[in-house]
Amino acid sequence: MGILSSGLLGPVRKKVGPSVTRVHNGINVVGATYRKTKKPATDKQLEAQAKFGLLNSFLNHIEELVKPGFKKYAKKKNEINAAYEYNYEHAFIKEDDHFLLNFPEIQYSRGRIATPDEPKISVINNQLNFSWLPQQQYSSCQFTDLASILVYNADREAYHQLINVTDRYAGNHSIEIPEHYAGNTLHCYISFASANGKLTGDSTYIGGIICP
Repeated sequence: MGILSSGLLGPVRKKVGPSVTRVHNGINVVGATYRKTKKPATDKQLEAQAKFGLLNSFLNHIEELVKPGFKKYAKKKNEINAAYEYNYEHAFIKEDDHFLLNFPEIQYSRGRIATPDEPKISVINNQLNFSWLPQQQYSSCQFTDLASILVYNADREAYHQLINVTDRYAGNHSIEIPEHYAGNTLHCYISFASANGKLTGDSTYIGGIICP
């Protein structure tokens, strides 16, 4: 039974005839009830499902980076959905009959804060070292801008998010590599945001590195 809690023009709760209602992003939405079908999914539907599962899982695991990184672009939707829509067209590569994530093309953040100059990764004394060159200051590039880092271990499906870990002036940041990561491939990203957190910048894929 559906419930009209605020009269005929108010929101409806539960099921009304062949329709169901819900609140989505603060908006009352009415839709048709789900109908089971014995018709097998088409190749196109299976492809869409596979892509959705891959990208949506990746973005949800790094929501601490995605939420501030796509906040500006989340109009009438949440940040994960905004990031999904932006990345979908270039986020996949096909290998044989299945899809993989195209890590160099994925972005978890967008904005006008400057990207780092010539960012690099290296392994020094069992530490993963991120480094970048000094940059001249201007409105979108300040020494006080804060770096956030993502390291994704593709072999173990492990996500490491470091939020605002150092400033642009430092020029580097190091992360201890767990011993059991030996031989694993790490995909590394970095982005900068203003010191007050109000402005963000494009995330940059630095590269993949195999742990010694």
